[in-house]
Amino acid sequence: MPIVLRRKDGSLTPFRNIEYLPFYYFIPQSFLACCGEELNSLPRNPQQLVMNRAACEIVESDLFLLLIIDAAAYMVWPHMGFSEYMEIYSGYDPAWKFAHNPDFWIKELIDERILPTADKLLKHCDSWCGYVPEAEVNIYLSHAVPAAMEKYHMNEVIQAAQEYRCFEDFDFRKSHQKTDFMRKWYHTRTQHPQISLESFQEDYMLAHNGVQWDHEDESVHVESEVISETFVEDFLSTLSDKDRQILELRMQGYTLQDVADMLGYKNHSGVLKRIRKIGQAYEKYANEDLGFSEPKIV
Repeated sequence: MPIVLRRKDGSLTPFRNIEYLPFYYFIPQSFLACCGEELNSLPRNPQQLVMNRAACEIVESDLFLLLIIDAAAYMVWPHMGFSEYMEIYSGYDPAWKFAHNPDFWIKELIDERILPTADKLLKHCDSWCGYVPEAEVNIYLSHAVPAAMEKYHMNEVIQAAQEYRCFEDFDFRKSHQKTDFMRKWYHTRTQHPQISLESFQEDYMLAHNGVQWDHEDESVHVESEVISETFVEDFLSTLSDKDRQILELRMQGYTLQDVADMLGYKNHSGVLKRIRKIGQAYEKYANEDLGFSEPKIV
């Protein structure tokens, strides 16, 4: 049975995102301290929370769901077996996708009886939930994360992705891993002994009845990247100083609430509206439809 809430009109409907509440209380205080006043205003007593309409609205919000997704990713990544930072990868990389799927990790924490279900939490906990020390959280995750990866065969998927890297796996920012990939892609992609270009062309002609093989001019790729970067720089020059600040802070990993606090907005909604306006301006500038006119944007 889903947990339900009585709405203002008297109807009973499912309580959205409530299944993530036990994990919210599992997030270390050091992480929550970076998430803004609104997300830290939730009562630490679960039964008091469900009696507080404003708190329930926060739990049902996209902002709360994004907190759970981001917190889970940053908490589990160090225990997934990677030495590099998660930020070097894009949302297409399988490891990044696994890290940002809290349902995997929460289920394992519940199965291991580290976390209760939301139903048990609301029924049996009528007291203040203290903050779990970060060191203790890491102890739990050092066991639960590898167990979940083995259970859902994540390691095999991640290993295959590492063997067959592609451009889309990497974030747009520069990193040593991305640079190494680019070098291997264009120069030493194969691990087999190398042969000269002239020898390869001769072998190709013999195998294809004298048809010559011409290798691709890599300067085309360089030219395309330069043109793309110049285009973006030209667009940024059309923005106000505050709009450029918003984009820079978001690219540095600050939350919407953090940006709002730094730039003097009342709450994160004002920042979100500015991001929508910037996105719509870019759509018009680039003559592309990127979805910024949709009712919701992430």
